[in-house]
Amino acid sequence: MGIDDVPDPESADGDPRWRLTPTKILATVILLVAIVVPLLTWTYARDTPRLFGFPFFYWYQFLWVFLAAGACYLAYLLLRREARDYRNGRHDTVNPPTGPPPDEAPDDAPGDATDDALADDASHRHGKAE
Repeated sequence: MGIDDVPDPESADGDPRWRLTPTKILATVILLVAIVVPLLTWTYARDTPRLFGFPFFYWYQFLWVFLAAGACYLAYLLLRREARDYRNGRHDTVNPPTGPPPDEAPDDAPGDATDDALADDASHRHGKAE
């Protein structure tokens, strides 16, 4: 699936890119601040304070170039961490767990008596005695 492809509605439930998560909300807020604050002209429409002889308007806007770049990088790191956690099987960072706790093993867990009995039966069939 490419970056611009829209998945089928049935498969969209399993695709973490289409789920709204706290990390995605935080990244959105960070990016919105970096976009909206420089557009608020009343915050910088003045001459003072000056920095190295530059009026406030110039150095404030120039500062926001670096702040916006930092905000983009922070949002990227947050979303990359969420995607990496999902790929590594830590789905609890994307969605809270809904199943039983992981310390409860199912009845047919490996190493139970049924597996041992089958292994003994297979060794006797092949003529191997214990």
